[in-house]
Order: sequence, then structure tokens, then C-alpha cells
Amino acid sequence: MDSDTTGAIAPPTQHPDFWFHDGSIIFSVQNTLFRVHQTVLSNHSECFAGLFTVPQPSGEAVVDGCHVVPLYDDKVEDVVDLLKAVYHPSHFDNLPQEAELDPLLDFISGILRLSTKYLFHSLRHRCISLLSSKFPTSFAAYKMKAALRAYEPIKSDAIMRVINLAYENHVLQLLPYAYYCVARMGGRRVLTRKEGDIDWETKSKCLVGRDCLRLAVMKMTHSFLFNFRRSPWCRSRLCAYARGPYAEWHALEAEDPLDPLRQYTRWHELHVCRECVAYCQLRHSVGRQNMWNKLPSFFGMSTWAELKSIQDA
Repeated sequence: MDSDTTGAIAPPTQHPDFWFHDGSIIFSVQNTLFRVHQTVLSNHSECFAGLFTVPQPSGEAVVDGCHVVPLYDDKVEDVVDLLKAVYHPSHFDNLPQEAELDPLLDFISGILRLSTKYLFHSLRHRCISLLSSKFPTSFAAYKMKAALRAYEPIKSDAIMRVINLAYENHVLQLLPYAYYCVARMGGRRVLTRKEGDIDWETKSKCLVGRDCLRLAVMKMTHSFLFNFRRSPWCRSRLCAYARGPYAEWHALEAEDPLDPLRQYTRWHELHVCRECVAYCQLRHSVGRQNMWNKLPSFFGMSTWAELKSIQDA
């Protein structure tokens, strides 16, 4: 319990919004009491559904006929956020559509932590879905967001905050694209230690992944520029001597940071025939898909399917 300025232990206080006179269980969190309903929580949480069927041990604290269950290591603000989501189904409507990442994290972090800990499956899935709107877990989702130009610049601090939250709550599918974002940060930022950053081991994975991304640009996504080949259906021998692809490769190579997944659109700059452009477009499309499939391996992770399996276990 908290102490006041005189050193005396302050009595616990009832939470003003979650102290229901007909509640059947009391949670003690830090120095705050929540009187809520066992049936409501049991309908949402596999953990509490099992807990409430077990006879409470004798000698446990009882207030107003309700057993007091201490929730160790939890924060009051996290419990409040969780209960808002449980008792008010429209709670997520308070989050604006296309909310920026920092407000989104403020809104869902507590819910995700406690829904993972206490097996509120539907709430956990809702939080993961919202995070996946920022950090896609499939190539189709990535392309859809890119086509809508819906990717706002994301602050480096927020990306690292997502990685820590994903690790803490076993949301592994978010990590490959989040690592991709870190790998594209400036080296100075990655090597700077700030409060809330990912640990050095994770930063090292991202830096190693950066080298993998450079190889992927040459061998996968933009190999049609780095190693230009005429289309098998090309009817113009001049394409074999075109300098456009090589000039475009050097322009791409000069970009910092590289964005290998970004769709190439400057086809008119290749100065080759229609058949060769179509052939390059095919190679580019296949290369981007292959790179996405291999993205987890660039950072020493399992496949997308295995990450999902572990996450959903």
C-alpha cells in the first residue's frame, strides 16, 4: 500500500468508475480496489472463468462479502483500460480511424498486456488487428496500405515501443516489418541509447538485417535494374544496349535509406521496348513477393507461418 507524507500507510481507495454495488469480486491493484462482476469477466476471460470456479481459500480477505483478489505486478491504469474495454463494447470507437501510432499505443498497450496475461482472447485479437494496420503481416496488406498511401512517417521511438510491446506479449508477426523499419533508420539513431529503446541484441539483429536488405535489392526486388535482361519476347536489339536500367540502378543505390519493398514506378526511364518493360515488371513483382516471404529470415526469425502459429498458441 502507498504511504502518505507522514509515513503512515494510506488505506486503499475504491475506483470511482469500477466499484459496482452488486459486484461479486474485488481486485486489489497497487492501492486501488475494483469491485466487478465474476460473470462478466468469466464471459470474456478464459483465465478468470477457471479461477472463479475454484473454491477460495480460507483466510482470504473479504470486503462486503466479496473476496479480495490481489493482482500482482499490474498497473492501475492498465486495469482501468481493460475494464473499459470489457464493460463498454463501444470503447474502441473512441479511437479515431487511422490514429497515429503513439496515440494508438497509449490506447491499447494496457489492454494488450492484460488481455494476454488473463486470456481475454477477443480483446487481444482486437489489439493485434489494430497494430497490424500499422505493421502489416502479409504482403497483400502491405501492398494495400502502400497503394492507399496510408503510411504516415513513424517516429523511431514509437517503432521501438511497438517492438518491446510485441515481444512482451508474444505478438511475433509484427516483428519482421518492425525490424525492417529499424533497419532503415539512420545508423546514428540505431546506435543511440534512449529510454524505451529496444535492447542492443535486437538492434544488432536489425543492423545485420540491413545488410541482407541491400543484397535483396540486388538479387530480388530490383534485380531487373542491377542485372538487366531483355525479355524473351523482345523484338528490338537496341534494348540490349539500353543504359536506362543501369542509370536507374545507380540512382536507387544512392538512396539512403533503401526501401526495397517500395514499388518501382519509373518504367519510362528504362528506355526499352514494351515487352522488356513488361518483363521487368514481372521480375520486380516476383522479387518483392519473394523478399516479403524471406523478410523474417533476414533478422534470424522463423517463417511468417511459424510466427503466427507461435503467436496464436
